[in-house]
Amino acid sequence: MNILFIVLGVIIAVILFLLFCPAVLSVVYDGENVTLKAGYIFPFIKIIPKMNKEEKPKKQKESDSEKEKPSNKEKKVSFSDFTGKRGLGGLIDLLKSISEIALRTVKTITKHLVISKLNIQAVVVGEDPADTAMKFGYACSAVYPLVAIIDKNVKKCNRDINIFAGFNEKETKILFELKARIVPIFPICAAFSALFGFIKAYVKLH
Repeated sequence: MNILFIVLGVIIAVILFLLFCPAVLSVVYDGENVTLKAGYIFPFIKIIPKMNKEEKPKKQKESDSEKEKPSNKEKKVSFSDFTGKRGLGGLIDLLKSISEIALRTVKTITKHLVISKLNIQAVVVGEDPADTAMKFGYACSAVYPLVAIIDKNVKKCNRDINIFAGFNEKETKILFELKARIVPIFPICAAFSALFGFIKAYVKLH
């Protein structure tokens, strides 16, 4: 009996460790290439770029052969099949419920999200000084409010944002770096809560 409790205790401890060990995501864009890495307990694994040149033509051939095959006729699903007997009103109610659940889920996740690094460095260059000034203003009006929204809705955000008008530069230069982490228990709980919310909203229509 004692051995059983020890085994259960070890299993619970491992599960708790996995649930509370942060998952990390890193994104880097240098104006030409995007690098996406993910890490969880172990070192970072590069996700992008990832392409096997030998397999790419094969996939294209397979897709071409699939196009030649006649497609089976699929049964069309109407709104009434999905929303029961409530018609358009039921569909609107469902969409409202989905949007509320999605918004609530996103807020639940983002309030536990830690952005340890948000680095945006940009030199904006246009065709002439007037065009450069216009593009610079557009870039600032788009980036800074967006960063403010992110900073307001996440748990923590370490940011370094610098946008310049490159009147003496020849081309636009951009550097974007993002490194964020979150403890898995929070998105898992949010996902289950959203699932129950979707089921509840669907049941109301039938």
